[in-house]
Amino acid sequence: MCGADAKAAGRIGISAVFAFTALGHFVKRDEMAAMIPASMPARPAIVVLSGLLEAFLAVVVLIPTYSKAAGIALCVFLVLVTPVNVYAAITKVNFGGHAAGPRYLFLRLPLQLVLLIWTYWFAIRP
Repeated sequence: MCGADAKAAGRIGISAVFAFTALGHFVKRDEMAAMIPASMPARPAIVVLSGLLEAFLAVVVLIPTYSKAAGIALCVFLVLVTPVNVYAAITKVNFGGHAAGPRYLFLRLPLQLVLLIWTYWFAIRP
């Protein structure tokens, strides 16, 4: 079991990670849009909306009453963006390490797993 202080500290860390990644959606919108298959309509809008969602959840995960719901949403988000990261690595999109190709996934996917576990541990788990 971890105490309330440890859970709060863990949620602060989660919030910082997702606030930082949300910022990328606005600063590097075009590069992030290139990570989405060209067949998908409104790619820049998807990037902005997903950035707004990440920013919102980064704040809400700090509120104890809503942290579990935010944690679940963040875990779902991490799972849903995995195919985008795989696509970007396979097509070697020149952004965020994806240009290295599929070998980049050996770093990216374990990092996403760590974020999933971290979010579960500090925001979802009773």
